[in-house]
Amino acid sequence: MLSPMALQVLAQAPENPIEVLTSVRLVTVLWAFVVVSLTWLFVKGVTRVLDVLARRAPRARFFFKIMDPTVRFASWCLAAFVILAIFTPSRETLIAVLASVGIALGIGAQDLVKNVIGGLIILMDRPYQLGDRVRIGDAYGEVDHIGIRSTKLTTPDDTRVTIPNSEVLVGKAWNSNSGVPESQVVTDLFLPADTDPIVAREIAYEAVYTSPFLLLTKPVTVLIQDQFQEVPYLLVRVKAYVYDHGLEPRLQSDITIRAKTEFLRRRLIGPDWARHHPLGLNPS
Repeated sequence: MLSPMALQVLAQAPENPIEVLTSVRLVTVLWAFVVVSLTWLFVKGVTRVLDVLARRAPRARFFFKIMDPTVRFASWCLAAFVILAIFTPSRETLIAVLASVGIALGIGAQDLVKNVIGGLIILMDRPYQLGDRVRIGDAYGEVDHIGIRSTKLTTPDDTRVTIPNSEVLVGKAWNSNSGVPESQVVTDLFLPADTDPIVAREIAYEAVYTSPFLLLTKPVTVLIQDQFQEVPYLLVRVKAYVYDHGLEPRLQSDITIRAKTEFLRRRLIGPDWARHHPLGLNPS
């Protein structure tokens, strides 16, 4: 069903569409094609240059990643303005184009418009940016592409996920680093309920501070809680910062290995602990 705006614009369209078509010359079409091609090549080139600069200057990589979607959006807006200037449409042609756009919106392009609006909101409001580690819906990973229609991120398992930008308008986005390299990493360790909490906390701190992935300028917190899931157990939650959020899984794994090795050595857990408890040492 057509929207009221589409019907209003369609009513103002010229009665003879042949006149509109004959007003478009082959030369203008060729020039428009040239503008689109040059813009596409320019955007591809700038994206590659920014990507190289981000790899060669890790400390400034977030600045270069921020520039990528901004340059792409500005380039295509400029290209659209140049194409409009090339065609120099008459009032009748402009009304015809608006009528076509109104019909497209009314028939089935609402989702596309929502995605475009979502892309503009992302560029202006910046809930996340290239290089950030985010969770959108049930997808979690590093954002490596922000387009007008969709956002693409790569999960820790190296899986590419494409998310329509319209989800930003109605959903939530969790950002773990907000434009900086470091981010907090939470690692949960599970022990029998009768474990000495003082000893468990000391081992957790030792495991964190001996990890090569730890950012020493940030605080480390170890929390101890009694929990119950089918059977009682002791939860040791370790909160620490990694100097590069891309190393988050490696810090979690390193803490778990160091802590579990010491737990086994001090006989705080036995080799069959994971079989007797549904959570094991670390379910993640």
